[in-house]
Amino acid sequence: MDERLYSRPLDVHRISDYPEVQRMITYLFDEMKSSGLIGKSPRKKILKHLKVVVLDLYVAYLHDPLVYLGYSRRRDDYSGASRLGQLYLGYRPMIRVVDGLLDLGYLEHHKGFQDQASGRSFLSRMRATPKLIDLIENYSVAPSMISLEDDQLIILRDADKEAIDYEETDETSAMEATLRSYNTFLSKYELALSLPTDEVRDFLQSRRIAPLDYTRNRLYRIFNEDFTSGGRFYRGWWQNIPRELRQYITIDGEPCSELDYSGQHLLLLYGLEGDEYRWLKGLDDDPYYLEAFGEGVRDLLKRSVLILVNSADETEAIRAIRQKINYEFPYLASTDVYIRSLIEALTDKHPEIEDHLFSGRGGELQYQDSQIAEYVLKDMQARGQPVLPVHDSFIVQDKYLAHLYSSMKEAYRMLGVDSIPEVKIKKGANTTFDKPYFMQLWELMDGESKINQKELESIKKLEDLL
Repeated sequence: MDERLYSRPLDVHRISDYPEVQRMITYLFDEMKSSGLIGKSPRKKILKHLKVVVLDLYVAYLHDPLVYLGYSRRRDDYSGASRLGQLYLGYRPMIRVVDGLLDLGYLEHHKGFQDQASGRSFLSRMRATPKLIDLIENYSVAPSMISLEDDQLIILRDADKEAIDYEETDETSAMEATLRSYNTFLSKYELALSLPTDEVRDFLQSRRIAPLDYTRNRLYRIFNEDFTSGGRFYRGWWQNIPRELRQYITIDGEPCSELDYSGQHLLLLYGLEGDEYRWLKGLDDDPYYLEAFGEGVRDLLKRSVLILVNSADETEAIRAIRQKINYEFPYLASTDVYIRSLIEALTDKHPEIEDHLFSGRGGELQYQDSQIAEYVLKDMQARGQPVLPVHDSFIVQDKYLAHLYSSMKEAYRMLGVDSIPEVKIKKGANTTFDKPYFMQLWELMDGESKINQKELESIKKLEDLL
């Protein structure tokens, strides 16, 4: 694959007020000016665009020296109504900065092109040369000096998925304060993958996935149309990587594992019907196990339940599930026949919740799981234990797994949500179960299993009497 395809968009939200950064940017400005590369562009505008470009080039280099940053050379993309225009970035100063850095040898650059084989168009892209990195380091600029602009953490979207303004209330203010506090707490920890950079790069390129940006460790809550729909936590870099890579996540260099609510959304649907899933189906039933398909489709079904609930009809659902398969499950068939057979098998296994399919209630389910996630994050923060949410699962350092397990169970009980799911562990790639703190987790899981078994036996006895 052409290495120029391995790129991510230029992040225009990098900021820094450190004097080392200011001096370095000023030096670049003076060098461009003395070389006649600025033209008539105002000093303030050039300095702003220089900082945007250089800081993000440096951050990209730190994560992977081969990563390119994509940016637009189309004038219309900087108009007042565009995203860049609203951030007060202009076409002329951006082009002057990029071309000036290129002329001075600070950039490697490739203009946009169209792939003749696929017909896809690609933005122009650039990456720092050793000369730029040497300059940055000679001015004693450190990664810790660079941050992201503070912005709104609670986002409301309309039916077209466009962000809209909303009136601030005590509720939204409280949610934002909670989230801001957690983001500050999380920023104190180093989140990474325990894999060599070239292995991560090769894997992402094989999937045609953009490079990772480990600075995207700030969470946002996104609601749909009102504040009772959606509300999940989004935009952490660990949420957007393929599941094969999540097992390699480390926090401060320590191994991590993932605890997962088993069948959360299906069980929430049962709860809406006033049913307790395990009493209907038994303690050992996996809600996502379909005998005709085996374990291979479990993760796909887990990701498809919200699609089935939210879609207007089966055709729309099939189209969305196909996209999931093509992106995350390339080993599965993506034909209409195959996907329809999965939907039919899932419906046959769960006739109790069939009326919820294609009902548009997915936002309601997301709101419930977001409330559960919020409880877990607040509880773990109070313990001083960082946890990374992935909607219905959580990643934590192995030594804190027992605490996370307790918090995940407690969240359901404290919020009064019926049909509490089983919590399962997904072992991290660096995890070994011989550590003493795993004994506490096994004891908790075993104790929960015994309690559930006794409750089920009591219910069966009551049913026999009736």
